[in-house]
Amino acid sequence: MEPQSYSSGERVFGPPRGTFDADWAATALRANVPGLDFAASVRVMEYAWELVQSRDLRGAPLADALGASTAVSVDSDLARAAAAVATEIAEFYLDSG
Repeated sequence: MEPQSYSSGERVFGPPRGTFDADWAATALRANVPGLDFAASVRVMEYAWELVQSRDLRGAPLADALGASTAVSVDSDLARAAAAVATEIAEFYLDSG
């Protein structure tokens, strides 16, 4: 997936029908992974969210799926960081409804 501008794509704005804002999630990821470029962080978070929605993954299983993926190239530390951000978003916006 190509990175999208802030004004396009899905947005998370509240449960239970909120949509995912990849730019916002990428910024959250970059806060935990200094030095990660924005475009890469957007791609990782878009794919992480795809796994949250399509396979209902959270936490360690999500990190494992990200690490094993050929869709995005991530090391185990980045996979864990991305999974933590995606899991937190999912728990707050999807699971709390």
